[in-house]
Amino acid sequence: MSLFTVAALESGYADQHIVKRVDMRVERAEVVALIGPNGAGKSTLLDTIAGLLKPRRGQVFLDGCEITGIDPEKTLSAGLAYVPQAGNIFPTLTVYETLQVCYRRDRFAAALEEMLELFPRLRQRLRTRAGLLSGGERQMLAIARALINRPFELLLMDEPSAALSVDNVRAIFERIAWIRQNGIAVLLVEQNAVKALQVCDRAYVMENGGIVLEDTGTALLGSSVVREHYLGIR
Repeated sequence: MSLFTVAALESGYADQHIVKRVDMRVERAEVVALIGPNGAGKSTLLDTIAGLLKPRRGQVFLDGCEITGIDPEKTLSAGLAYVPQAGNIFPTLTVYETLQVCYRRDRFAAALEEMLELFPRLRQRLRTRAGLLSGGERQMLAIARALINRPFELLLMDEPSAALSVDNVRAIFERIAWIRQNGIAVLLVEQNAVKALQVCDRAYVMENGGIVLEDTGTALLGSSVVREHYLGIR
């Protein structure tokens, strides 16, 4: 049985039907990328999985339990964490306060130290308000905010490398590799499709609200159709 399964999922906003009968799966400790053009419905799909948007049809299962339309406050206890693209930090809180207020388990000091070892730059910014951090530092804090509450089984990430420098993009994808090595599966929405396909085990291509292709990252990178129509490489 797959760790995570989406079956015929549909959702949208008001009269906008955005996600259309999506089927997908994520295996244990697997990185799965979701790529496609802007407006394809990728972020809407993640919001629906995480319970921020109620589905119109379909089902979502995590580790054999149905979590369709789950209350967002219950996602962590169900085994799911989410790093959205926007609104993923508290700008008026310091780095320390952000991690402390988000922590839900025992032994905060040990968990904090693990995150600071994973993101060394945050150690230098512990007393800095999150809103004053650089773009790369904010993204590191957003990921640390999710990871600090391990153990959980699946991490959703929406555009973690958006608007970051080359060095910060490299650092973020190195952390994604660390996450997988520590037994956490990742469902990754990413506009840097080439980089996403290079690090993922499998990938889905989404267009007009539906899944149009599925294969390994390597196979999709080598596909002339994908390279021309979705990666802009001829």
